Amino acid sequence: MSHRDRDIKSPLSEALVDRRPAAKAAKAAHETPVWEHAPAAPMRVPGGAPGTPQGPYRGRGPRGYARSPARIYEDLCDRLTENPFIDATDIEVTVGGTEVTLSGAVQDTIAMRQAQAIAEEVAGVTHVHNRLQLREAAEREATEREATPGRTVNAALGTGEKP
Repeated sequence: MSHRDRDIKSPLSEALVDRRPAAKAAKAAHETPVWEHAPAAPMRVPGGAPGTPQGPYRGRGPRGYARSPARIYEDLCDRLTENPFIDATDIEVTVGGTEVTLSGAVQDTIAMRQAQAIAEEVAGVTHVHNRLQLREAAEREATEREATPGRTVNAALGTGEKP
């Protein structure tokens, strides 16, 4: 094998090199942990992935700043709408200052808790009044029979059960 052949790097040769313990130790020594460089680390944005680094000043805005109720309302309604596990059609959102009130009906206790958790995560919310109630069992069953995701797709495609 010539010196020229040794200098050519292929994906396979690089993979083999990375498996060597000395190569792993050298590579780890050159990598700096994220926590040592907090300003360069990606900041967590509302709705971001949990476990991402956050600085000590996250959530502290300029003096006198308060997020407007309209922005809180829009953000919360968007989050409830985008959640695939909550049927938000019967949820009413009211924002008074920085307090949110959820009222209406949801399909189960899990959706009730999720809606409250989503509201608590919205930037600017200081308190959530959860006045959501469970739908009646017969009403839930009728709603589930009428509009499930599968039935909606089948209706759009013209397939499935015939009325």
